[in-house]
Amino acid sequence: MKVLELLSSPVWTGPAEPMASVARQLQARGHSVEVAVDALRQGDLRAKLTGMGFTVRDDLALSTKAGPIAVVRDLARLARIGRGFDVVHANFSHDQTLAVLALRRRGELRVVRTIHSSRAFGRLRGPVHRRTDGLIAVCERHAERLRERFRISPERVVAIRGAVDCAVFTPQGPDLRQELGIDLSAPVVGIVSRVKPGRGHADLLAAFALVLEELPDARLVVVGRGEGLPELEEGIELLGLREKVILAGYRTGAELAAAYRTFDVKVLMAEGNDGTCRALLEAMACGRPAISFAAGAPGETIVDGDTGRLVDLAGDGRMIRAELALALVELLSDRARAQAMGLAARERVAAFYTEEQRGAAVERFLDDVRRMPPVR
Repeated sequence: MKVLELLSSPVWTGPAEPMASVARQLQARGHSVEVAVDALRQGDLRAKLTGMGFTVRDDLALSTKAGPIAVVRDLARLARIGRGFDVVHANFSHDQTLAVLALRRRGELRVVRTIHSSRAFGRLRGPVHRRTDGLIAVCERHAERLRERFRISPERVVAIRGAVDCAVFTPQGPDLRQELGIDLSAPVVGIVSRVKPGRGHADLLAAFALVLEELPDARLVVVGRGEGLPELEEGIELLGLREKVILAGYRTGAELAAAYRTFDVKVLMAEGNDGTCRALLEAMACGRPAISFAAGAPGETIVDGDTGRLVDLAGDGRMIRAELALALVELLSDRARAQAMGLAARERVAAFYTEEQRGAAVERFLDDVRRMPPVR
């Protein structure tokens, strides 16, 4: 099978890592994979993928910032290029729209989209989703929404879990407590997320202020970067949390795993561009229990009361903060229980969220879609 991966981004973020992981797994199973990414904007994605050994094409602009002339050229080129592949696999809405329009006469070729984020569920996406031969969702709830909202045949939609490398993210290893000046006895809650509006940092700050009323030695560690940092720092000052909240910056590789080990509890407040919520899986692989919302992938990843806690983060702000604070106090005040839940979390992701399992599931679905007639 020959697969062309489309990803209209110039940076190694969001769906880039899961796309590369799936592509590696397909290659390991004997398939040929080429990749096309945003060729107009500056970023590290092309170099990263090339360094991993992928063939990265340079004949598509594939940019959401491209003008109409570049888009028309991409349509013409993709119509020609597509004939050399069995599957064109889109990872963003821009990719999917281009593929559906350019490859209307598909013959043996099939167009598949992985929907990494719930933002692709807007009703205006319906015509494009219905003209796509196969849709991959990151969880069962998203798959159900696709079938019901857009009236898509059930066999053309599949839910495939996210994945984490449990050899990289392990409970054993260094943490960042000494570097960050955190006492070994201090209970620590952490968040790993881009700092921007919509990621829930303000609600987490307010909830943490309530936690400190019960656990004054607790610390909140924020890992990440983004345009929302000034607003976050302002919120820390307004709530008088300067000595209790630590901004640990952007961490990758071994430092990221060490950051997870610094936490007693990991919090995920909102879905990002990667709806599998990879930071949640990474923390669980490091043996940390998680607190997150019950919708989407977290609701299927966390076993409430066993590997973490599920809370309602979609209601009134005051209720969100109160419920989140209760869950945090529950776990931070009983570190032995939190550790036991973390071990259960590690066992769960090691059993059900491996890259090999995800790669095999994608391979099966692509084979199934290729056996179906092209969608009308």
